[in-house]
Amino acid sequence: MVISFVKKYFFVILALIIAVSGYFYITAFDKDYIIIHGCQIRKDGTLTKLLQSRVDRAVEFAKMQKEKTGKDIIFVPSGGKGSDEVISEGEAMKRYLLENGISEDHILEETDSTSTEENIRFAKDKLKKHFGSTDYKAAFATTNYHVFRTGMLSEQNGLKAEGIGSKTKAYFWINAFVREFIATLVEKKKTHIKVVAIIFLINIISIVMMYISEAVLF
Repeated sequence: MVISFVKKYFFVILALIIAVSGYFYITAFDKDYIIIHGCQIRKDGTLTKLLQSRVDRAVEFAKMQKEKTGKDIIFVPSGGKGSDEVISEGEAMKRYLLENGISEDHILEETDSTSTEENIRFAKDKLKKHFGSTDYKAAFATTNYHVFRTGMLSEQNGLKAEGIGSKTKAYFWINAFVREFIATLVEKKKTHIKVVAIIFLINIISIVMMYISEAVLF
């Protein structure tokens, strides 16, 4: 019984990661900024298909918002320079945005972060400084399997932002979601350990109470 409850608990977490994938859900068209989370770029400084899909998704949302409300959005490509990268991911995304008709005054790049959490914290600092307060409305664009954990980290770091997910290639889908599931568990391992311990404790108490009841009755 205990193992069954634990399995169900972890299944719910995986289901949430899949459900909150952000591809079919479109957030409200009232955003001032959209943060684009970086990932590995090619050796020549151009975007991989995975990263390009994130940027394209952000551009798609910006166009939809402009058509619906007339409101422009500031793109915040976020990502630093890895040891094997010729330029930062933020700069690579900025170049791609410029090549695709986005004006430079609508781009606010962040080029120092080395992780998703740093993407969030560093971008948050830039938005506050650029906007002049924390009253801005923001979204973030990433690959669909990454939306749940990014949203969780955004909330933990005080960034109010809704996620927009780009598609994942079919052949990469299972690997990506399982990897993200493991990363989510590691990210909050103390919380998950506590929950599992509580499940065990509740089951032990239930078993003890059952034996006590049987002893009283017989």
